[in-house]
Amino acid sequence: MSANETLKALVDLQKIDVQILELEKDREQIPSRLKEIEGILDERRGSLAEEQNALAETEMSRRVLEGDLKAEKEKIRKWESRLNEIKSNRDYQALSRETEAARKANLGIEDEILKRMQDMEDLKISIGQKEEDLAELESKLNEERQELEGKLRVLDEGIEGYRNSRDDARSKVDDRWFSQYDMIRKRRDGVAVVAVVDEHCMGCHIGIPPQLYNIVLRGDEIQTCPFCHRILFYQQALDELDSEN
Repeated sequence: MSANETLKALVDLQKIDVQILELEKDREQIPSRLKEIEGILDERRGSLAEEQNALAETEMSRRVLEGDLKAEKEKIRKWESRLNEIKSNRDYQALSRETEAARKANLGIEDEILKRMQDMEDLKISIGQKEEDLAELESKLNEERQELEGKLRVLDEGIEGYRNSRDDARSKVDDRWFSQYDMIRKRRDGVAVVAVVDEHCMGCHIGIPPQLYNIVLRGDEIQTCPFCHRILFYQQALDELDSEN
């Protein structure tokens, strides 16, 4: 295999690798966004659950207070019935004071019950709004999630297709040059083979020595850039090779 034939095989391989790299970069963004969507929904659902729990606790507290109030009223009723049976003025006055104190305490309980009822109403309004907002957000984000999952499938199919093509392209490259190509590609952001134009390497855009430039133009041997160490090729020579084939 001539130098230009090897270069042509490397350029073809690199075109595939660049496509794979671009698709993989696109793919990398999708799982993070899907995770972000789940995080947003979990946060909103958690906020809703907190208020639903608060509503349940407030309802339970109200019921406990209502039970306490009922028990206190029953106690007052019994005390009031006993007042008519008490003969001692001292005992009568003592029980009357206890009864009055209990009535005042009940007023506090009633106020607490009313406060709980107002808290429940406020929570119900807030929960209703959160449920509505969550349903709207779920619809929007689920639609985005479906689009992302569809894009993910397309990208996976594309990557798989290019990888199959890469196997064929790889088989056309000598092991020695593939090893060098692969090493450079990993060090140079996926670009290991670059053209020379007007005595400049198109990888680092630095001028190369004229003698090296002439060797690359002739295509007698494979050379690398003395600055970025990428493999150099002359596009016109590869085009002529294509036309011959």
